[in-house]
Amino acid sequence: MSEFDRNETSRAVHPNLLEAPQEVLDLYGIPPKPDGPQGQFHEFWKKLVSPPFELRTPQFSMLDITVQTQPPSSLNWSGAVVSPPWPKRITLAVAGWIAPEVSHPSTPALFTEADAPKTLVWVGLDGRNGRLPKVSLPQIGTYHTPDGSPENQHWAWWSWWHHSPVPKPVSRITNFPFRPGDEIMAGLWTTISGDVWFFIKNQSNGVYIPFVKPQPAPDIEPLGSCAEWVVERPTEPATGKLYPLAGYGSVDFRYCLALAADSPVRPGHWMTLADNGRMLRMREAFADPYRTVYVSRAERRRDEDGSVGVRCTFHDPT
Repeated sequence: MSEFDRNETSRAVHPNLLEAPQEVLDLYGIPPKPDGPQGQFHEFWKKLVSPPFELRTPQFSMLDITVQTQPPSSLNWSGAVVSPPWPKRITLAVAGWIAPEVSHPSTPALFTEADAPKTLVWVGLDGRNGRLPKVSLPQIGTYHTPDGSPENQHWAWWSWWHHSPVPKPVSRITNFPFRPGDEIMAGLWTTISGDVWFFIKNQSNGVYIPFVKPQPAPDIEPLGSCAEWVVERPTEPATGKLYPLAGYGSVDFRYCLALAADSPVRPGHWMTLADNGRMLRMREAFADPYRTVYVSRAERRRDEDGSVGVRCTFHDPT
């Protein structure tokens, strides 16, 4: 059992994580410290470990939604994907975004699970070629819906999707409080054993939750063929229908960084969307008159510091 799978709420933290040795960072489930002071990952890492910082052990519950990989014609993904040069693999991917407020679209979508719009925002590894039988997809992010009580409208979640006869619902991280407008930082990295470390931080209140999970099946492909930064509409497990996408305004992914290396224990080089990043857009069908609309689009965004991110924008179907 992982140090962070025990039923505890929070732990004492080293007084200065910026200067803490790597063995302490490993204990706290913090991504490996960058080698030098330059670059976007150093900026990301420094913010991640700086105050406010409250370490918590995760608490989970299963939810009645599932995620999917991306089909050739995207009905459920909008965002960006980057792939490493062969034979390297992605061993670490990170991201930051502002949690969005969401609303009902002006028009209900066809072929969806009721009029219950939902939006997922996440960073993950693999899943781009979801029809391949051994592909999997570990991912972590935030969930948003305009319906229900306030505590159930916005929450954090994780999943490790893989092909299975029974769809596996995503897991809600129940002790990660946040609200629209909070800054979220998240990521995941692979270990030499094939396990994956997940982490998520609310930079606005300091809550940081890390955990490690083993492979969900013994015969999945090695991870690292790509990394993604995605806005998604989830699926209802019983019917297999996609939910309609909630109107989310826009989401700016920052720190779209992926480490390409020969193995999880070898040094690598950082990839960004300036390399071979591919933009993805999502479509839905609507009636009166029948039409297909791209409701979520993605475009590269160059920030003032020269880094490249992706902006996902909701397009109301009217």
